[in-house]
Amino acid sequence: MTRETRVVLPLTGLLAADVISTTGTEMTAVALPWFVLVATGSPAQMGAVLAAEFVGMAVLGLWGGRAATLLGPRRMMLASDLVRAVLIALIPLLYWAGALSFPVVLVVGFVVGAFFPGYSSSQRLVMAGIVGDDELRLTRAGGLMNSVNETASFVGPALGGVLVVLIGAANVLVVDAVSYLCAFGLVALLVPAAGTSAGADENGSGVLDGLRYVVRHRALRRQVLGLGVIEVGWAAMVATLPVVAMHHGGATVAGWLLASYGAGSVVGGLISARARTASGRTATWAVVGNAAVLWLLVLPVPVWVLAGAVAANGVCSGLFFPRFFSALTSGTPPALRARVMTSVTIAISTPGPVGFLGAGFLAQRTGSTTPSLLLVSVAATVGALITIRGLAVRAAPDAPLGRVDADTLAVGE
Repeated sequence: MTRETRVVLPLTGLLAADVISTTGTEMTAVALPWFVLVATGSPAQMGAVLAAEFVGMAVLGLWGGRAATLLGPRRMMLASDLVRAVLIALIPLLYWAGALSFPVVLVVGFVVGAFFPGYSSSQRLVMAGIVGDDELRLTRAGGLMNSVNETASFVGPALGGVLVVLIGAANVLVVDAVSYLCAFGLVALLVPAAGTSAGADENGSGVLDGLRYVVRHRALRRQVLGLGVIEVGWAAMVATLPVVAMHHGGATVAGWLLASYGAGSVVGGLISARARTASGRTATWAVVGNAAVLWLLVLPVPVWVLAGAVAANGVCSGLFFPRFFSALTSGTPPALRARVMTSVTIAISTPGPVGFLGAGFLAQRTGSTTPSLLLVSVAATVGALITIRGLAVRAAPDAPLGRVDADTLAVGE
């Protein structure tokens, strides 16, 4: 087998699994909140359902980093797909049996969310094992994966909005469960068990090693803090768009608004896939653009303008995150990668419930989406300012750790 075949076939399997499972997940991202919003009439309860998954990431996500280290990235992906397929299928099965309650939906979201950090970090580690540790190759491969993933994020919500109308939310959840099983099969058949670069963590003292690593590196610490604040704005936007859609066309409009983000991310990811260098100012300008375009959301503009702003936000994300994660992967000692990647994913995602719950509470309490959209813009701006400071840091770590210099982690020079 040639080197090209050894790279292309596993990478194709990895990307195909990602696009199938993400399409199902994004359909559920429309179907489940819409189901709760219509059934209860409560934006606050809808926000709680969205927040439950992120709370699961924060509370149990570090376990995923430990599991990824012990099982290996590929096995972690396989286990995650199987368990999530069962959990998602529980909701429609219980609904049809007349046994579904709001707390059950919250618990399922919580447990499903717990698998995301370990799965996401494992996916990137498997990719690094396929294409190698070179930062530019990782940036290009990451851009390709981002564009494939966000193609699903574009198709999924739009398709989900249509299918909710045609077949109902419960059946859409069944499709999502099947998509996880398809992803399991593709990874099992096409992605080899060997060749990942996770490394064995023989000296690590526990799941907090990854967090300690983040804290001890100024550039990375500031970037993660800023991205966490940006996550609050993103979560608030996701929670507010269905409420906006209720007054401008229903579930189909909600799907297209969420799909706009995916469409923009595809463009940004494709640009990153053709990157000539992993350095430069692209990451910095992407963060600035992310904050600037979201101020359009607070203006009294037509829905198509809102969709354009959301799409532009997606472009900026597609430009930034492949660079961020490629620098993080190549700059972290192999023995710590699984835990550091998981810790970073958790740290960025943990503030998300503040956005979901805050936007839902503001929309329900005021009867208007303007305060929720203002939360989106303010959080994105504050987060951008913090992230830019991290991107500008070129100093050494506060304390030595591993075999990496902080300069490697400052992706926006």
